[in-house]
Amino acid sequence: MKEQAGAARRNASRVLIADDDAAVCSLLQVVLSPIADVTAVNDAEAALDLLAHGERYDVIISDFELPGIDGLELVRRIRVSECDARVPILMISGHGKLGVRDRARAEGADAFLDKPFTLAQLRATVGSLLDTSVRRAS
Repeated sequence: MKEQAGAARRNASRVLIADDDAAVCSLLQVVLSPIADVTAVNDAEAALDLLAHGERYDVIISDFELPGIDGLELVRRIRVSECDARVPILMISGHGKLGVRDRARAEGADAFLDKPFTLAQLRATVGSLLDTSVRRAS
């Protein structure tokens, strides 16, 4: 009985992924689906559209490089949103060594992972951000 309650509680968490690489989206969905309901979109505009239409997420994961609006601008827009400003954001990028990590943090990203990252790093980071989300909601 407790296992079922735990599974229901985990799946009540929602994660939004914005990444234009279909393989990355698929991998993130498979890895995170045991702990959250995962929605993936391929650009920032689609992510912002979901948020604008009232979809709420416990964690948002964004790639740094996205077509159109980049990941930094996505973070900026989320941080000024009345409804979504407190949602923890994880930025992922293959350009972390070029100052992207610092720029992402300065814009409001709560965490950053360099590609390639390990599945253990991903799970630990998202798990920590989900815990942060729960604390912020309390």
